[in-house]
Amino acid sequence: MINNPLLPLNSCTKEDIINYLEWGWQKEDILFKSILSRDTYYLNPDPLRNPLIFYLGHSAVFYINKLVMVGLLSQRINPDYERLFEMGVDPEFPDELQKILAHIRQQSLEDVWAYRNQVYQTVIKIINNTPLSLPITMDSPWWAIVMGMEHQRIHIETSSMLIRQLPPHLLAKPDGWSYAPSLGKPPENEMVLVDGGKVILGKKDDDFLYGWDVDFGSREEEVNSFLVSKYMITNYDFLDFVNEGGYENKEFWDEESWAWLVGENRHHPKFWLKTDDGYQYRAMFDHIDLPLDYPVEVNHYEAIAFCRYLSQKRGKKYGLMSEAQWHLASMGNDDVNNHNLNLNYQSPTPVGSITTAESQAGVYDIRGNVWEWLGDKFTPLTGFKPHFLYEDYSQPFFDNRHFLLVGGAWVTNGTEATRYYRNWFRPYFYQHAGFRIILLGK
Repeated sequence: MINNPLLPLNSCTKEDIINYLEWGWQKEDILFKSILSRDTYYLNPDPLRNPLIFYLGHSAVFYINKLVMVGLLSQRINPDYERLFEMGVDPEFPDELQKILAHIRQQSLEDVWAYRNQVYQTVIKIINNTPLSLPITMDSPWWAIVMGMEHQRIHIETSSMLIRQLPPHLLAKPDGWSYAPSLGKPPENEMVLVDGGKVILGKKDDDFLYGWDVDFGSREEEVNSFLVSKYMITNYDFLDFVNEGGYENKEFWDEESWAWLVGENRHHPKFWLKTDDGYQYRAMFDHIDLPLDYPVEVNHYEAIAFCRYLSQKRGKKYGLMSEAQWHLASMGNDDVNNHNLNLNYQSPTPVGSITTAESQAGVYDIRGNVWEWLGDKFTPLTGFKPHFLYEDYSQPFFDNRHFLLVGGAWVTNGTEATRYYRNWFRPYFYQHAGFRIILLGK
């Protein structure tokens, strides 16, 4: 099956829509079928997320609930599931999950798989039987189908992050899954000048691609010229921070992040494993030698701590890009096929190794590879309006507690892999995410 990375809503056929559905559904199936034991489905590898069985049912339930809302489906398949598996979570503390965990863990794995398969057949039948009028717009019942497909593609990434946190012996690496080979020490990470200019944030209404509510609206900003690192900060770069006591030096952490650090008892990035010989790296399904030229994967707290460390070490002030700066630095290379996106690789790639992944400004991997933490908190653009099919998609998170991530990762796919997609997480949350630095001043 050909991977069409984007679905044009002004020219797609039913066959295109079914192919798009099948690609996402099969990728999600592959991840869940890597789990060896049924007992593992009842674990929550991340204490801030539901057990894995929830995510097995969640994407399927989402389709049904949205199809009912637009009148394309009149009879529910399993009303109990369609309540229990409906809402994801974003707790501040793990104990907020306790009320729902026991109920989720009572569900039969075999029944949830059967439900998932029934939903798949139902969605295919609806696609085949519903007249298609183009373009598909926000007020079309077809928007619910496209929303379901894009939601599932987001959850391919969500599930990959959860599965990656399981012990490797609980998993079987899928056939054909391979990691990009390390090339050794990364190239020198020089600072690149990005010329200033006007930036208009927000998805265009007439690009005929799906968008989430938070992608729409606009914000115009005038950005001054700035210096940014040519590559993302690598494991090699971050190793100095670790070896020089960065996780033990309170100077590099504020009160909030230090409390998190002490509570986690963390002394190195989450996906590094300390050994007698140094460190190994947790790839999706294995521990491998630490690839020094991969971008380091950390949360926002750790990214800021590294910036403070580097500022002290070099006598210059470093930080993270703003959303407007990122858009300016990423201009000029919009083809998603030019970047490490859409599972074209099954891991990060060495920084700069994909020669087509260069922006007009000469910045590499600003799209794909791993998500990039920004300095900005998550806020709506001017003109933001929640969509009636998913009113709580983004609006509850305009709380000054979530930071923006942009650019996507190797596993990011669908319209989430486009330039306008705005992602967000709490600063202590983990994703396939890293960062690059900008020079703020002396």
